[in-house]
Formats: sequence, C-alpha cells, structure tokens
Amino acid sequence: MLNDSLIIMRKEITGNGLTNVTIGNETLTWFVDSRKLQANGIRNDVKFTEISIALALEVLKDGTYSPKLDHQYVFAFLPLRTYGLKFIIQGDFILPSSREEVDGDSPWNQWLLSELPDLFVSAELSFCSLPGFNNCLGKAVSVFLSYVPLVGEVHGFFAQLPRMIISKLCVSNCLLLEGENDKWVPPCRVLRNWNEQARTLLPDSLIHKHLGLGYLNKEIVLSDTLAWALGIENYGPKVLVKILTCLLHTKEGLTSMSLNWLSSWLNELYSMSLQNSVDFKISSDIMDTLAKTPFIPLLDGCYGAINEGMIWMNLDGAWNNNLEAFARLFANLRIVNPALFDGSVTENLIQMLSKVGVQRLSAHQVVITHVLPAICDQKNTVGKDLMIEYLSFIMVHLQCTCSDCCIEREHIISEVYSKAFILTNHGFVIPSEVAVHFNNDFGNHIDIRRLISGIDIKWYEVDRSYLKYSSMRNWRKFLKEVGVTDFVQTVRVEKTVSSRLFLTNMTREKVMIPPGSTVSDWDSQELFDLLANVSLSGDREKCKYLLKVFDKIWDDYFSDKVEAFCNMDGEVKSFKSSLISVLDEYKWVVSSLDGRLCYPQDLFYHCEAVCSIFGDNACYAIPKIRNAKLVTSVGFKSTVTLHDALSVLDIWKRSATSFKARWQF
Repeated sequence: MLNDSLIIMRKEITGNGLTNVTIGNETLTWFVDSRKLQANGIRNDVKFTEISIALALEVLKDGTYSPKLDHQYVFAFLPLRTYGLKFIIQGDFILPSSREEVDGDSPWNQWLLSELPDLFVSAELSFCSLPGFNNCLGKAVSVFLSYVPLVGEVHGFFAQLPRMIISKLCVSNCLLLEGENDKWVPPCRVLRNWNEQARTLLPDSLIHKHLGLGYLNKEIVLSDTLAWALGIENYGPKVLVKILTCLLHTKEGLTSMSLNWLSSWLNELYSMSLQNSVDFKISSDIMDTLAKTPFIPLLDGCYGAINEGMIWMNLDGAWNNNLEAFARLFANLRIVNPALFDGSVTENLIQMLSKVGVQRLSAHQVVITHVLPAICDQKNTVGKDLMIEYLSFIMVHLQCTCSDCCIEREHIISEVYSKAFILTNHGFVIPSEVAVHFNNDFGNHIDIRRLISGIDIKWYEVDRSYLKYSSMRNWRKFLKEVGVTDFVQTVRVEKTVSSRLFLTNMTREKVMIPPGSTVSDWDSQELFDLLANVSLSGDREKCKYLLKVFDKIWDDYFSDKVEAFCNMDGEVKSFKSSLISVLDEYKWVVSSLDGRLCYPQDLFYHCEAVCSIFGDNACYAIPKIRNAKLVTSVGFKSTVTLHDALSVLDIWKRSATSFKARWQF
C-alpha cells in the first residue's frame, strides 16, 4: 500500500523455509536457511551467533520456482553492499567505522566466512523439499545449484567463498541419478549431457560397474562452467574410450560384448568425431589411446591394436582368390572380422576405423607397409616358405596395372635390390651384396656347371620354388630389374684419379691419365674370378665353353661395355674398359693348332682373310667365333701381318704334322 510519503513492507513466513516479502504491490519469495553457531571464545562478549542465507525465487504458475539471480546484498542486520553473490548473506559481522563493508582483518569475520559453505550445502535438501518440487526433484537441484557462485564472480572479503562452496559440493551428495530420486551422489559419480542412445549403448549397470558412474538426472541442468568446476564427467568420446579400456582389463575382455555392440560403439564414436573434430586429430589423447588399444576384431578371433602393426579391411571380397593363392602371407596379415560390418552403418564404421589407422586391403599398401618391411628385415626372422611368398606377391603385384606403382615402382625395386632376401641354392641372400643368377629353370641357356665344376667359385642361382607363383617369363622380367643375371654381373664405376694411372686406348696403346681426371668405367669382379680360375685350371673344355658363351651373349651382354671414358681437363677420350682389359690378362682361349691356352690377341679369327693364306693351319681360336663384335672388342687377329706369317712358319717347322697352305701372290 502506497501513499505520498510512505512505503509499507510486509513479511510473511509461510513455512518450509519460505518467506514472502511484500513491498507495495510487489511480492518477493525467499528461501531462507539459518544455522546457530557456538562462538567458542572467539569473541568474549558472544556465546552464540547465527548466520543465514536467502535465495530469491519467482513462483511459477505450476507451483514450482525459478531462480532470481540478481546480485544480492550482504547484511550485518542492515544491508552493507553487494559482493557479486546471487543470494543474501546475513551475519553478525564486525564492521569498520564506515559501516560500508565487512572488516576483512577480523578473525571473527573469517570464522563466520568459513561456516558459510556448510550452511549453503546443507540448505540443498531443505530447498529440494519445498512443496513445489515434490514431483520434480531434478528441477529443484538445478534451481538451487544456479545460485552457486563461480570463481571470479565474487570480490572483496567474500572472494574465496565460491572456491570454498564448490570444494564442499564436490565431496557432498548433492546430485541425483536418473530414475532414482532417492539416490543422492557426489558430482564425481555422475555423467551429464547424455541421451537415450547413449543409455542404450552403455546401460546403467555397465557404466556403474566399469566407471563407477551413473547418469545424471535429466532434469538437472548445469552450466558448463559449474559442471567443470564440480568435476562432473561429460558423456563424449573420452567416456566411450574409457569404457572400452575398462572392458579390455576384465577377464572376459571384449568377448563379453557382441560385435553388434562394438559396431554401435564405433558408430557413436564416429558421430562424435563429426561434432568435435579437435578431439580426433592425429596425436590427440583419444587417437593415441585408440591406436594402442586392442579393440579391433580380427579374422583369427583375436583383437588387435594399430600400434601393434597394420590392420586391413577386406570390404568387397575381391581379395578372396588372393587369400587362397598367398595363404601364408594373408595368414600373417591382420584383417578386420567382416562380421563387424553386418549392420546398417557400414560406411560410418569404415570411416571411423580409417581415422584410427585401419587400411582398406590394397595390394600396393600390403607391399609397402607389410611385405617390404618383412622381407627386408635384417634379422631375417620370417620362415622360408613365407619369405618366398612375400617376394612372389611383390612380383605378381608389379605385373598388374597399379596407379600407385607409377610413383613408387622404382622405390620398391630399389628396396628389393638393396635389402630383400632372395632364396638361392646357397640359402637366402641380398642381391646388392651377392651376385645372383638365373638357372636353367628360369630360361638361362648357359650351363654354368661346365665352367665352375671343380673350381673354387660359389655361384648363386635363384631357387626354382618361386616358379609356382608365376611364369618363368614374368619372373625373368622382375628379377632382371633387381639385378639377377644369366651370366657374370657387371657394374658401372665412376671414379676420380688420385695418382697417375695408365689406361689402354682402343688401339692398345698405354696412355698416362693425370690425377684429377674422372673415369667412367665398366668392371666385373665375377668375370675376373671366373677367368682367373678357368685359366688356372688349364681345362681346355671349360675354356672352349667360355668362348662359346661369350660368342653367343656378347651383343646383349657386353657390346655396350667395351669402352671406358676419361675426362682430362675437359677433353673426353675413350679407352678399353676394365671389363675388356681383363680378357687380355689371362691365357684362356684354346689354339686350334696345338691346343695351347693363349691370350686372345695371340690367336686368329677364323675368317676368309686368314684362311686364304694359312688355310686351316693357323692358330685359330676354337670354337669358331661367329660374332664379329666379339672379335673386334677382344682383339682376335683378323688380318695377317709379316710377323704373323713368320710366326706361323716357325710353328710349322717345329710341328711333326704336314701342312697345306693356300698362298696368294
């Protein structure tokens, strides 16, 4: 009621802690709770005192209440000022002479402050017992906790009160579980921001058993800031990963859950990744945990983790034939159990597994991430049959049309050449470390046994076991790329001359090469060893067969390696390569005249120019050479000089055999 000079205030205590205060035509409802305290000698003139809090409410039409969160005054029987609190505090505070605020240095005031958190927290049960909240306890909790002051909101003497109240709430049973209105629990035991889909995936009993949590009453709505301050767990990817980890630590592990459940779990995780991509970035805590957690069901019935090695998805069944052809290889691959994809959310599962690091089954990726590392492992722990299958898989893949191989083919070939183990007649060897050759099973027409039997040469040949995986033609094409040859291996040598060096030019003259010159040469340690041993053996049949081999393969094998090139102060000159020079260093060619082993340059090439003079009675190289390039490159005589004629006559005179020559004048 108002008049010209007077405002009438009326206070009405309605019970249950509620008080209505009417100011003119406006009525405010307050929830008030108080506590009497024993002074315990802190003030000699006071034995007991009382502190109170009052929460402003608005009565709604349905009889419930909503909070009024305006800043309220602190009272010391009379109002002092606001401190940022959303509820009234009344206490017998000691005030300075100005009576404008609470004396912050007073031990009495500090003691009263320390008692306020207990009063606030204990007031919750009384507040939630208000008649208007009889059928909606969750809403009562929401309204009450909306008054909780947050750190940074309150200032002055009461600045520490938010931290004190929150600390008290954290250890008190101040929240309700969903479906259990009589079950009060502390904040650390609830899960918020859940939905019915989450509750279906993770039933109450499951999260209680493994996480010690329950679902927060759905009527309780808290700000994110307050929930974080209270330490309340949010339903999200961290909870999903945590429940998975807990299941794995049980005796039954994930076998206690069906693949349908795991499929739903992955689908839910993928949905979360779309809403919050930050948590699913590479190297995030969640992705790191998933990478080392063995939760992916495999074909062999086990569960695997990405950190333990690559895992593959065989999605379209296109690999079924390869699974049979390379049974050992695929038995060593970890492939996702296809039953995981039986549901209706297959694409989501594929996307989520891909995020974790599972790869779609691809021949190229199998080669790059599984086969190459295994076949190139210097510990060589892979079994013989599996090692053969690995190399065969690489070969078969490289025969196919693969877009990725356009970029990485050279890398694959290089890795096989420099690191991979290949089975030979002398066990597994690496092509870059040991010269490896084809045998007759791989289309090599050279009978190397005719050359090396009985002499000290270890000749490595590819084992025929590889042929069951593909044709001889395919294997020859592939193995040639990794350095396997029919005959001796040759290498290109680039070197800089450090001291004086003499090379033989193409006219067989020695030329001094000055230091600092660069030489591009061809060499073959295998040819050097073979020639030396064959020559030393004195076995004419071996020597004849060696010349026959040279005659047959010279064009394809050696004709482009005859010359070496030397750059001397910018001038490039050609010389005989080391490969050719070594042929001049040994007596390895059989003479037709007396069967002696001779240097190639001491024997004649059986041609018309020579036969027209000596007939069949000159020192011809045998067997007869048919390759003209071989004759020129090695230096067999194809014309007769006066010195040659005199030398042959001398041989005739010393021979007991009669000769018939065809002289032309």
